Amino acid sequence: MKKKHIFVYCIAVAAVFCMAACGGGKKTAASMHLVRTEGAVQVDDEKGKSVEIMENLGLYSGYGVITRAASYGWINLDDVKLAKMDQESEVEIVKEDKLLEINVSSGSLFFNVTEPLAEDETMNIRTSTMFVGIRGTCGWVETETEDVMNAYLLKGQVECTIVDEKGNILASAMLDAGQTARMEYDGKDASITVEKFSDIPDFVAEEIDDDDIDPSLLETTPPETETEPESETETEEESDDGDVIYFGL
Repeated sequence: MKKKHIFVYCIAVAAVFCMAACGGGKKTAASMHLVRTEGAVQVDDEKGKSVEIMENLGLYSGYGVITRAASYGWINLDDVKLAKMDQESEVEIVKEDKLLEINVSSGSLFFNVTEPLAEDETMNIRTSTMFVGIRGTCGWVETETEDVMNAYLLKGQVECTIVDEKGNILASAMLDAGQTARMEYDGKDASITVEKFSDIPDFVAEEIDDDDIDPSLLETTPPETETEPESETETEEESDDGDVIYFGL
């Protein structure tokens, strides 16, 4: 996958976490598993060789997962951390020392961590230019173009920062539940636009319930009130010129 020189980081406010990982450059036991697929899903290893889809397939560093049209993939970590790939999306698993990431190079990825990570754990959801440090957070990210990334939060809080190739901060903004951050960088100008959102895509809505959404975002519907039936009725009478005139008795 193509590397870019400019990186946009979305880092959970809780700080940077470390995940226990098997060291060294050799292939080690996977920390992520592809637990479910729907439709046409492809998995390639670190050498680009196709891997047979099977139940609870281990995903190692360098593995890529691709979903086709009307196809979805579910990635599980320790049963309390779920990621779901939307249709026509592509991700890569990145594992280096104590860092574990899902790199979203195209499409969209939902994430839901139902329990806070331990102090020695790290889980990052990443687009080609954005990192989302996960710790008890629920939302989704999407890659719109190479220069435009979006993050949406249903629960928790993250910080979004755009930096250049030297690590200099170009723009930064906090993102709260119910907000979306549109992050743009054309190589010269960087901007982060934060605003509220209300629509939740179907591939996300299918995976969440009220516990996965910040209580302040839940809409409450006022109780219905009974109304008195109207006592007046309308009748019609023709005028001299033939027009119909309505009036109430």
